[in-house]
Order: sequence, then structure tokens, then C-alpha cells
Amino acid sequence: MTEPAELPEAVSGNNGALTRKETREIVTPYAFEVSSDLLGTVLATPMQRAIAIAIDGLLILMLASASLLVMLPLMLYLCWLRWQLKKYRQVAALTVLTLLLCSSFNWMPEFWQDADTKNAPSANNNSHQFDFISAAVLTKAALTFNNESCQQACIDEELAEMSEQLQESGMASQDAESVFKELLLLTKLPALEQQQLLQRLMQDYTAAAAQAKAEASVEASANSDKATAVKTPAAAVPATKHWYQPSAGTQSVLGWVQGILADFGLGFGWAVFYFTLLTGWAHGQTIGKKLMKIKVIQLDGQELSLWGAFSRQGGYGAGFATGLMGFLQVFWDPNRQAIQDKVASTVVIKLNQPKRPLHH
Repeated sequence: MTEPAELPEAVSGNNGALTRKETREIVTPYAFEVSSDLLGTVLATPMQRAIAIAIDGLLILMLASASLLVMLPLMLYLCWLRWQLKKYRQVAALTVLTLLLCSSFNWMPEFWQDADTKNAPSANNNSHQFDFISAAVLTKAALTFNNESCQQACIDEELAEMSEQLQESGMASQDAESVFKELLLLTKLPALEQQQLLQRLMQDYTAAAAQAKAEASVEASANSDKATAVKTPAAAVPATKHWYQPSAGTQSVLGWVQGILADFGLGFGWAVFYFTLLTGWAHGQTIGKKLMKIKVIQLDGQELSLWGAFSRQGGYGAGFATGLMGFLQVFWDPNRQAIQDKVASTVVIKLNQPKRPLHH
């Protein structure tokens, strides 16, 4: 068996370290080097990331509906952050962009559904994803819990509203428990009180879910009996188009991929704008991540540049292209890196958490 070749001696200059260009010419151990300052830092949980992305998705939906109510505060927030760092050219660019956008924006967001589908049951009732209303209630609760004046009565009221909304959306008890747990972490309650409140919430949630299930079963049985008694000619079933089939008139592969991503709610417009600017210019924190007190940071310990943030948001498209497996790998991947983290060599960490030792 041949012995592995010895590594070449380090080049002179820069304390003997290889340059970035040289590390792309040979195999080195530096490709995924983790900063020693990051070692032991607590990572964000998958549920924290899911809640953050739900909040971000709500804001992107509002931006896409041409709402000055959302766009102006967002742009002012970015300008303020850039001004603090004395990035005056970036502030000027953001100001010009804001003025241009104001010419075509409305004050209030508009959300609508087709009349035929507004009251129809969703085909994804069991997907446990946040719908628009759930994301709005979740955002309101996170904002309220970040307020120092929100005490026990305020917390109980917000959690009751959140519980009612999650029940209406059909979220499973296990997923709802994770949502409540992450929200309680944003409060100032002691750990023991958080645990006791969580237990009470889940007891009520489980009982309400069981009652709703029983009522739905009775209603379904009644509808079945009614349908059996009155038989009507079967209507012609319209042909369904699968998600992977291109729409009529699609002339290119890119157009087909854009259509698929649009179906998933990820377009090439406001989603790119939002995730790039907020992650790159707001210290690795979108609004959702800031509310959940987590942030994106590079493995070398540095904050992402604007280009790095743009590359990272491109990973969301790759996550959808892999059938969501690129996102789900946060459950088993070391350092909880999703595919967008692999693309940009980043991790998502919790803030204000003490570091843990690397050994038991």
C-alpha cells in the first residue's frame, strides 16, 4: 500500500498560510475550517428555524402584494443599520431604491383567493405548514414576547390565541408543542414556569384536538349517509396537472423551474431581495431570525457579505429541487446545516446562550 504524499511546504508570506487561490488548486484541510471562537456555540433548533422562515414568508408575501406598510419600515431598518456602520453609499443606494419602489406601491397588502377555493378544504391539511393567518398570529406573539412589558396575563392571552389558530390549521399536537416551547423561550418566565405552562397548554390543545376530530367524524358520517341516500350522476373529473409538468406555453427549462418555485411560494423577486439584503446587511438576521434570537454566521466566524448572502438564498431553490430533503437534513446533519448552509459555509446559531464543552 502506497504511503500518502506529504503536504507541500507552506508558501512564504502571510505567516506561511496558503492563499485562497492556492487552496483551490490542491486538497487541503482548510475548506471547512471552523473558527475556534465558534466551537461550542449552541445551534438554532429546527423548530426555531421553521418559525423564523414562517415569519419571513409572511413578510415576503406582504412585499409581493406591493405594500408600503411593510416595505418602508423594512427599508428604513436597513438604512439605519448601514448608517450605524457608516456605509453611506449603501444608505444612498437604499434611499434611491426606496423612492423608486414608492411610485408603484400601495399602502395596504392585498390577499385574495378564488371564490371556488376560499371555502374548499385544503389538500395539504396534514402538512402542518404555517398558513398566512398562522404566520401572522405567530409574528404578533413573537413581537409581543420580545416586549419587556408583556407579563403573565399578556403571555396567556397570546398563547391562547396561538393555540386556537394552530387548532384551526390542523397542526399535530407534537408540532404545536414545539411551537409553544420556542415561543415560551422568548418570554421572561423562569424555566419551571415555562414547563408548567407548556403542560397546561398541551393538555388543553390535545383535548380540543380530540373533540374537533370527533365532531369531524360525526359530520363526515352524516355526509356519507346523505350521499348514499341521494345518488347523483358522477361529474366528469377534470384532468389534473402534476407539479412537475410544465404549464402550457412554457418554452424553457428556466421558465419551468420558475413556475415550480412559484408554486412553492419562492419567487425570484422579493424572496431574493429579502433574504439577500436582510442576511447580508442586517448582521445575518432576517426579521424572523431576529425575533427568534438566532442568526446566520459563516464557519470562519465572520458575518456574511452581500454576495455570500445572495449565494446562500440560492440554496433555497436547491432545497426545493431536492424534494425538500435539502431542508430536512438539519435534523441529521452535523452542525445542523441545511443545503443553503452548505452552499455558503454557514451555520445558524442561538444568541445569548453560553457555550458548551466539546467533550463529556
